[in-house]
Amino acid sequence: MLDDKIKRVISAVVLVLLIIGFIITGGVIFKIGALGIIAIALYEYINVYKSTNNKVIACVLIFGYIINMFIILFNKTEFVLPMVYLIVLLSMAVPVFTKFYNVISSAITIVGYIYIINFFTLLTFIREWENGSRLILLVFIIAWFADTLAYYVGRKFGKRKLCPEVSPKKTVAGFIGGIIGSCIGVLLWAYFIVKIDSAWYELVMFGIVSGIISQIGDLVASLIKRFIGVKDYGNIIPGHGGILDRFDSILFVTPVVYYYIKFFLGW
Repeated sequence: MLDDKIKRVISAVVLVLLIIGFIITGGVIFKIGALGIIAIALYEYINVYKSTNNKVIACVLIFGYIINMFIILFNKTEFVLPMVYLIVLLSMAVPVFTKFYNVISSAITIVGYIYIINFFTLLTFIREWENGSRLILLVFIIAWFADTLAYYVGRKFGKRKLCPEVSPKKTVAGFIGGIIGSCIGVLLWAYFIVKIDSAWYELVMFGIVSGIISQIGDLVASLIKRFIGVKDYGNIIPGHGGILDRFDSILFVTPVVYYYIKFFLGW
C-alpha cells in the first residue's frame, strides 16, 4: 500500500501533466477533455445532494450541459449570458409544477450551472484566443501559487483562524500568504510567459483581487461540503477527492481572468 502523502504527490503530478497536455494540444482535444471534466464535476455535484432533503434539478443541469457542449465546441460566446437566463428561468419554474423540488432546489441548481458549467465554459474560451495556451496558464498559476503560499505561510506563521466554522485549518496569515502567492504568480506570468507591457502595480492590484477570489473559491467549496455533511465531493483523484475538490479555486478565478484579459489587456 502506498503512503497517503506519496499517493497525493503522484496524483497531483499526473493531474498537472494531463492539464498541461490538454492545454498544449488545444483545439477539439482540449474541448473534449474539458467537457469530460465538466460531466464528472456535474455528477459529483448532483450526487452529493442526494443524501439531503434538497435535490438538484438534474434534468435542468443536463440540459444546460448539452447546450453548452455546442457552445464550447463551436465557440459561441454570444450564447453564454442567454443560457444563464434560460437556466435561471427553468430552475425557478420546475418547482412550480412538481412538489419533488422546492425553492432551495432552484437555488442550488442555478449555482451548479454557473459555478461548474458556465465557469468551465469561460475557461475553454480563453484557450481559443490568440496565444491561448499561454493566457490560460494564468488561471492555474493564480490558483496554484495562492494555494501553495497559503499552505506554507499558514503552517509557519498561522495563529489566528480565518473562519474556523467553515475551514478550521485556514488562518489569516495563510490568507495573506495566498494573496502574496497570487501576486508573484501574476508577475511571473506577465513578464516571463506572455511578456506584456503592463505596469507592475497594475499587475499587483490584479494579483490581490484574484488571490482573494481564489481563496474564497476554496472556502465556498468547504462551506458547501459542510452544509451537506461530506468531506469530499468524490474520490476520482486518489488522495485529493473529486474534480470539484481540486478545481474549486480554479473555477472561481476563471471568470476574473477571462474578463481581465478581455477588457484590460484587450485580447
